[in-house]
Amino acid sequence: MHEHSLAKEIWPQLQQIAASKGLVRVTCVEMTVGMLHGVSADFLEHSLGHAFEGTGFEGAVVNITVVDPGQEYDLPGTDDPQTANGWELLISKMEGE
Repeated sequence: MHEHSLAKEIWPQLQQIAASKGLVRVTCVEMTVGMLHGVSADFLEHSLGHAFEGTGFEGAVVNITVVDPGQEYDLPGTDDPQTANGWELLISKMEGE
């Protein structure tokens, strides 16, 4: 299950981003993941939900977009569309209080 491993791998970064933004409770996380990671958006959302249990992330809405190599996608903070290489792992939005 690649999704579980990937969720465990990015969990420290998610916590670090929340701390740097001063968020005690996270309500929304959006990510873009390249398809070459071999994960399903639904399964990764489910795995992150398990990682979030008992933390300030519990109950957060998680939206994951999987992009194919060559596909264009929008990156917050830029005006030009980006072209995916398939290995993206971008946390594009985190909201909370």
